[in-house]
Amino acid sequence: MSSRSTSAIVARVVSGHHLLKIDGYSQTKVVTNGRHIESCIFHVGGHAWRIKYYPNGRSSDNSNCISVFIQLASVSMDLPFKPDKGISAQCVLGLLDRAGKPVPSYTFTFDRIFTAPEGQWGLNIFLTRSELENSGCLKDDCFTLRCDITVTELHAEETEDSDFTDLLWKEGADVAFHVGGETIVAHQWVLAARSPILKAAAEAELLGMSEREKKKTPMATIRIDDMEAKVFKALLHYIYTNALPDEMDKGDDAATAMAHGLLEAADRYKMERLKMICEDMMCKYVSTSTVITTLVLAEQHHSQRLKAACIDFLISPNNMKVVLENGGFKHLQRSCPSVLMDLVERAKAA
Repeated sequence: MSSRSTSAIVARVVSGHHLLKIDGYSQTKVVTNGRHIESCIFHVGGHAWRIKYYPNGRSSDNSNCISVFIQLASVSMDLPFKPDKGISAQCVLGLLDRAGKPVPSYTFTFDRIFTAPEGQWGLNIFLTRSELENSGCLKDDCFTLRCDITVTELHAEETEDSDFTDLLWKEGADVAFHVGGETIVAHQWVLAARSPILKAAAEAELLGMSEREKKKTPMATIRIDDMEAKVFKALLHYIYTNALPDEMDKGDDAATAMAHGLLEAADRYKMERLKMICEDMMCKYVSTSTVITTLVLAEQHHSQRLKAACIDFLISPNNMKVVLENGGFKHLQRSCPSVLMDLVERAKAA
């Protein structure tokens, strides 16, 4: 007799912040150039982090400045895999005023992949000492830095062994979707097991139907806009089988385009595992022909890991040259100008 069980790696976005108060600022200036003072360890997304404060700069080129870096102190031991490619995080470093509010001109946002152990990233010139001393942020020889970190927390959990392959496209369906000019039917109880949003949409549609309408057709009808029928069919394939369609294994342009559509759908219907699968696929197949559209998609759907992979690909001089020649950056400037600035800052730091 064979046994069968299933599990899932579940991803969720986790944010946290840490306040570092420099109490006795004038006394910290005795620390020599290149040396730092560390904050206490704090935890975000199951990982340990610290802030490194350089009162007299990190290098001889910025000895009149304050340097600030964020360091990944350790990786969670509870991860179901070893993150050999690093931890993707969005970080915000900022100086707070006396009221505890961020000072916009000294608040910096960046997306980076931190490698363990002790990968770090920050600013050699956070601000000059004279800028701090004239900013009005010092009070009783004290000032405060704030660090916000957003990461994707991953954990493994057992799931119900529910593969509904035999039901796909078969009789007994009680909900119909009008998508891209096609009518696609499904079963509400299967949707309920995979996507509470699709379940709620079907239930709301049924509640809005009159008794006469229900007698005429007990099937709830839902219109899905802004999605191709083939993408919705692939979404249902995943909902019923817990796997992507076979054609998505090819890694070609068609598979990448489908992954784009499925990531949008997964974000729309809050299906985090499917979103993570699509992110993994697109990270693997980033190319000069797809990187800009993928980067825009990552920004629009808050996929920091995918965004970081695209930026890492683009800062290669050869890749950047090809994308420039193809006019890709014009599309990026029109669609997501803030991402273009992130790319410029990343290229400067490389």
